[in-house]
Amino acid sequence: MTQQDGDDLGVWSEFGTAAGMTMRGLAGGGDAPGEPHVGLGDRPDLDGLPPVSGLGDAPSSLHDSSLGEAVREVGERLHATAPPKGYHNRVDADGDGHLDKATYRGDGHGGAEIVVDLDNDGRADFIGHDTDLDNRVDFADYDKDHDGFFEKRMYDDSGDGILDRTEWTHDS
Repeated sequence: MTQQDGDDLGVWSEFGTAAGMTMRGLAGGGDAPGEPHVGLGDRPDLDGLPPVSGLGDAPSSLHDSSLGEAVREVGERLHATAPPKGYHNRVDADGDGHLDKATYRGDGHGGAEIVVDLDNDGRADFIGHDTDLDNRVDFADYDKDHDGFFEKRMYDDSGDGILDRTEWTHDS
């Protein structure tokens, strides 16, 4: 390799000098060092619509929300806890005479929920509520047509473990 101007990089040394001079020129010109431009530049306006500045404030709590009772109920279920220690119950959610496979969880209020997926689609079709942990379902919600919405609620008014009163939602 031949030496040029006292360095051993050959023609590549001139490339580095040219690149440095170009950066100085782009950043402010002259011999004073400037801030080089970084990034890809400004974002182009592709749709001609005004920019979105924000989506509004999130509610401070679920109870302050104007979305109603449904949002509060979902929030309570999201905050459900592990089932009470040692809690185990058995249910025949579909009434076929056989006990159904159930999952247990705390309800966040000292009781337990018994959750059953009757048609194995990954969504609960029955949620039994044992509010006092006596291993008797106090009331239960049913998704009878397996569409993801609970149309029916049954109550054990006498406390004997048999659900004896039914209420249907207005949409059923």
